Amino acid sequence: MSSLTLEERSYRQSRLCRLLGNPVAFAIVQLLAENKQMNPSQISRGVGRSVSRVSHVLAAWRLAEVVRYETDGTRARYRLKHARQTRQILKALSEFIDSASLHGDSCVFAQLRKYDKFNPLI
Repeated sequence: MSSLTLEERSYRQSRLCRLLGNPVAFAIVQLLAENKQMNPSQISRGVGRSVSRVSHVLAAWRLAEVVRYETDGTRARYRLKHARQTRQILKALSEFIDSASLHGDSCVFAQLRKYDKFNPLI
């Protein structure tokens, strides 16, 4: 059992959901889930964003304790801190979307796209 209070646990869960709600941040986690370790340049190419943008998002993931990095000289390599659990979350999200799509809820997700422009991390 965790020593976190209910309030702290809820805060951390909401923070994780907030980060996963950012399409760039989500893409970075997906990419790291598919690959063992990557440097910011590789991640940048993989998600189609600048290294600066990717580094900003990686910093948020580090604060959320989702990714870790190791340095080899001047080069940093990132990996998922809790790879198995993160892959389980991504799988559950995918299954949820598949299930919602089967039940005709895909229109709701399409309507949510218009709110993406209000997310400053995109």
